[in-house]
Order: sequence, then C-alpha cells, then structure tokens
Amino acid sequence: MFNEKRKSINFLDPVASPGDVWENAYVWLFNIGKYLLLVVEIVVLGVFFARFILDRTNNDLTESINDKVTLLSNEAWTQNAVKFENYQKLLIDAKRIREGQEQKSSIVSEILSGVPSALHLKTFSLSERRVSLHIVSSSLGTVKNYEFALKQNIKYSDVSFNITKKSETYEVRVSFQVKES
Repeated sequence: MFNEKRKSINFLDPVASPGDVWENAYVWLFNIGKYLLLVVEIVVLGVFFARFILDRTNNDLTESINDKVTLLSNEAWTQNAVKFENYQKLLIDAKRIREGQEQKSSIVSEILSGVPSALHLKTFSLSERRVSLHIVSSSLGTVKNYEFALKQNIKYSDVSFNITKKSETYEVRVSFQVKES
C-alpha cells in the first residue's frame, strides 16, 4: 500500500573529525585544555599555600636566630666566653708542658741546696742546662770554697766565676753547665 520510508532518529554524533582549524581548536580547548587548566590552577594554589607555610617557618627561624644573637651579645656572656676560652688555652698549655717538658725541679733543688748559707743568692736562672747565679758575700773565703766545690763536682762542667769587690762585699757571677744524667 503505501510505500513509506521509515524515518529514524540518530542521536549519535558523527564519527568523522571536523575539518576546520577553528573546529579543531574548539574541540581541543573544551576537551583537553580544560583539564590542563585545572591541573595548572591546582599547582598554582599549592605553591601559593606552600609559600605561606615556608614564610612562617622562615620567620620563626629568623626570630630564633635573632634571640640567640641577642643572648650571645650580652656583655656578661661575652666576658665568660673569653674567660673560658683562656682557661681552655691554659689547660692545653699545661697538658703540653706536662707531657713534653723535662722536669727540672730536682736540678734546681740540688743547685740551690748546694749554695752555702753564708752566700746570699740574688738571682738564679736555668736555661736549657746552663745555670747562672748572682751571689753576694762578705767573705772571699766562702766564695773560694764554693768555687772549689763546684769545679770538683762531676755533675757540672764549664764552671766560671766572675768576682768583683764593692765596698765591703763581693759580688759573684757564677755560670756552669749541668751534665746530662
């Protein structure tokens, strides 16, 4: 009877891609570009809020450092720091002397006990193994006896005496070398 064509409704978009540049840009912008824009906005917001956090941390550190600088620049603290630094150096020097220096107290004791009581010792010096004495006496005989005793002692070498008379006293300069034991 009737020869009618059936009409159908097709709700699907055409499969073919658009051919115009503007149509391509429009499709890219609304399909891919919107997601790129969202990602960029999320990154920017993350950096923005991270900046607040990092600035707060930086300000806290700056305040902490300034507080410590104020504390360390206090006059009493500075004086104590210098004092303790000097103590430290003194202890290091004492340790170095204790470990590396030869003990000469026995040599000094022996030399001083060998000086007769009639002789008055004015100065005494011991450098390396060289001894120098400045003695004052009113008796030349006591000086001669001391000179003889030093020259006979096998612990001493290169003994020299320089005697000068001043009014009623004798000033004697003695120098000698202490031998290694």
